[in-house]
Amino acid sequence: MSVAAVSGSSPSSPLQPYFQQRRDDLAQLDQALRSGDLAGAQSAYNAIVSLGQSGPFANGVAFGAAYRQQDFQAIGAALQAGDGAGAMQAFQTLRATFHLPPASPSPAAASAGPDAVVTLSGQQ
Repeated sequence: MSVAAVSGSSPSSPLQPYFQQRRDDLAQLDQALRSGDLAGAQSAYNAIVSLGQSGPFANGVAFGAAYRQQDFQAIGAALQAGDGAGAMQAFQTLRATFHLPPASPSPAAASAGPDAVVTLSGQQ
């Protein structure tokens, strides 16, 4: 998954280092969730929480928009419960708020083959 467009900031913004770090941490969170590494996902989640505490948003949150922060907190709740699927779903919900295309399938899913094969005859 590419989260390159998840900055909400122009390249010349003084907040660029914050948004770049958050983007990198989100990419790590995504990778850990997609690989089923809940400990790695928790670590990436914690890094984003810590980043938010010194970031530009009120109350030390990682995301300025309340609905994004709520989605982000849902990821943390799912991780605390050991629910990788729930954390991934919450991550996808957060990701959708940035209007990004869905992540490409994991290499394992991509090599699984087609869901269906349709054979068409040459007769019309």
